[in-house]
Amino acid sequence: DDFVDGARPDWGAAGAELVADVTPFEHMKLRMLNGTHSALAYLGYLAGHETIADAMGDAVLADFVNYLWRAEIIPALTPPPGVSLTDYATALAARYANPAIRHRTWQIAMDGSQKLPQRILATVTETLQAGRDCPGLMLVIAAWMRYVGGVDEAGQPIEVKDPLAAELRALSDSAPDPAGKVAALLSQRAVFPAALAAVLVNPVTAAYQTLVAKGALVAAREGIQ
Repeated sequence: DDFVDGARPDWGAAGAELVADVTPFEHMKLRMLNGTHSALAYLGYLAGHETIADAMGDAVLADFVNYLWRAEIIPALTPPPGVSLTDYATALAARYANPAIRHRTWQIAMDGSQKLPQRILATVTETLQAGRDCPGLMLVIAAWMRYVGGVDEAGQPIEVKDPLAAELRALSDSAPDPAGKVAALLSQRAVFPAALAAVLVNPVTAAYQTLVAKGALVAAREGIQ
């Protein structure tokens, strides 16, 4: 809300809001909307759901996403002036569950290497720096890692669309077990800074092992207990 010579456009007439600082709005959108969209995409795809609405219609995944907002994402945000983050989460949940909005999980899962740092890792970094745990987001990272490995829970190939798809698949294939796969993928510096990767090793490995042993839905249910 900073214009020269008083030439302030009346965008408010169409519902736009002109603010002094867009940063808290940007963080709110990237982490609450895009972050949980990605969470539903990776876990939902692995669980066999075609769309975000299908995934949100699964009580386990709906509970998981609501947990992410309440316990891990909202505590790491500074709300924009006059905005209720709880109300925003409620509105997002209704949007996700709308079957008329056919966002495919495969579509939302695209380009994860470019999206993960802003949507997920920023919240993880700030949460860990504040001395809090975030097991739900660790599971989301593990789900992304399993997804880019290119094979779903039924052993079927995943058509991974990502600028780093070939490199990520090679890193995943370079190790035979969950611990090795996680370590290899955490070495990808285009996604994981070294300092963050070091603290993610144990929790993400544990989450990945649960995904392999029990599947996405059980991992999501156990991840919020």
